[in-house]
Amino acid sequence: MLVVLVSAVAAPAWAQSVATEAEREALRGVPDRWGFNVGSFWQTFDANVRLDASVGETGTEIDLEADPRLPENQVNLVVAGFYRFSARHQVHLSYVGWSRSRSTTIERQIEWGDVIYDVGLTVSSDESGKMLNGVYKYSFFNNGNVVFGLNGGVSCLRSDTTLSGEGRIAGGGTASATLSESLSNTVPVPLVGAHFEMTLTKRLFWKAQGNYFAATISGYDGSLSQIETSVAYYFNPNFGVRAGFYATNYRIEKSGRAGGDYLVKYGFGGPVVEAVFTF
Repeated sequence: MLVVLVSAVAAPAWAQSVATEAEREALRGVPDRWGFNVGSFWQTFDANVRLDASVGETGTEIDLEADPRLPENQVNLVVAGFYRFSARHQVHLSYVGWSRSRSTTIERQIEWGDVIYDVGLTVSSDESGKMLNGVYKYSFFNNGNVVFGLNGGVSCLRSDTTLSGEGRIAGGGTASATLSESLSNTVPVPLVGAHFEMTLTKRLFWKAQGNYFAATISGYDGSLSQIETSVAYYFNPNFGVRAGFYATNYRIEKSGRAGGDYLVKYGFGGPVVEAVFTF
């Protein structure tokens, strides 16, 4: 009887939490079936990496902005898109990539994989990354004024870091030569989170979302956190601009007995300005 009574009371409120597509467009002044955005991401990086020797010797944890002095700030392209299957269900894809390089005189000894670079030597550093997010969003509310729900998906980060210069083989004596060694890894990390969007007035919206995940699986210890907030204004029902702030913190450490283990810690965030299109 209690279940029936609660259901009878909750059902009208639940029904009011979702409006039809036409009702939502009338309130918002903008359709929400599908769309995409393209913009500029003013990224500020905070990245650390470590590559252990193949025989198991622990390498040096390198601060990429302090040791090889890679550029801390960079403007890169960001693209994203969404498709809404119904009032409650949508999928969202986003992509950002970057590439940094520099040659510098190092101020401390660096053990990178099987190579040792001594103090005072010039080392060339190349670092690049690509991050692709695929997220499914379920909305408890989508009534034209408020969208709120939960996220679930995958974030895949591809990172490549190469150091090259005059170095010597770890454990191989003092003889030196021009040596290069790279760390490349692609690891998909699941994520869960929540999303929220509010219609401030017709064609003006504020949204925020956050995603997080942490796990230790088969020699991999990883975590991911992402936050995003932005305000969008549409000049007409199909085109507008969005300004906001995005930030990502990503950590993956591989450990085992075969050597060649590594640590990758990426933090990057900053303002984003985008052109947005909805249909």
